[in-house]
Amino acid sequence: MSLTRRARTVSPHLIEEVEKRIRQLRPFFPEMKTKITIGLTRAYDGMAFQTDAGHVRLMLDIRKARNGDYKAPTYWTLAHELMHLDQFNNKMVPSGERACDLHALARLPPRFIDDSPSYLVIPRSIRDRWDEDHAKLAHRLAIEALTRRRRGLRNYICWWEKQFENTAKWPRRGT
Repeated sequence: MSLTRRARTVSPHLIEEVEKRIRQLRPFFPEMKTKITIGLTRAYDGMAFQTDAGHVRLMLDIRKARNGDYKAPTYWTLAHELMHLDQFNNKMVPSGERACDLHALARLPPRFIDDSPSYLVIPRSIRDRWDEDHAKLAHRLAIEALTRRRRGLRNYICWWEKQFENTAKWPRRGT
């Protein structure tokens, strides 16, 4: 992996953490090219681009906190952006952010779903208190939604959102 000029200004420890996370996610994204450049963006949590030659640029929002520390992007953010690469190259994965979220949920083991999906509709109280049980449920329902899509269900994303909302354990008030 290489770094853009601006990304080289980030703490080497943080860049090592980002690279480690990408290496851990690589087995779940076999279409990912080996040549990746990591850059910084302030516009979004992340963006992924791929040239015709197959070079990938993964732009990430790595900001310095008030205490001077940097925070690495979540596994979820990285996986969502890597899923876009499959959308670019695979006619079986529809375009769009919500489809990207759903396909990434189905592909990832729950241990890597460390944050709520970015674009799927999730109740705020759950989004704010995302946990391992939510990740397991999201993963299981995503696999079921894609199975239903293959069988002809056109509104499989809405199906997932409704099932998730109806099945998820809601956090108690005040906790």
